[in-house]
Amino acid sequence: MSRKRPKALDAPVVMQARRLEIWAYVRCDQWKRTYRHTLVNDFRKHITDAKNEIIRAFELPNKMRTEKAYHYNAALVELALVESCMDVMVADEIGVMSRKEWADVAERVDDMRTGLSRLVSSLNKGGSESPNCGTGSASADYKDA
Repeated sequence: MSRKRPKALDAPVVMQARRLEIWAYVRCDQWKRTYRHTLVNDFRKHITDAKNEIIRAFELPNKMRTEKAYHYNAALVELALVESCMDVMVADEIGVMSRKEWADVAERVDDMRTGLSRLVSSLNKGGSESPNCGTGSASADYKDA
């Protein structure tokens, strides 16, 4: 008997978080070694923590709306911490991240934040509508707030 893959891993917001996490791990090896064990690791940790909070929320039953909202909001906090790390990493004195990389990551974080905000607002509405789950496209029909 095979084990089923958790539905949460196929949610668009989770896939966005995983892609960002993979990007951070790959890119980390190319950044300055001076800050690798502090700033870069914090950056990656907050991305991973955001992804984990989203997965925790998706795995909760729909009737646990308050707990789901808590985890989605915790993911939003982690994304704010990611952006805080990014601002330090792009500073001229440190220069770990280029402005182009900063813009790319900022766009990804904004997309994730938009998706999470939609999920939280769908929980507040009572779940009568199926949320978009953060892709911005009308074709995403994932129905688990």
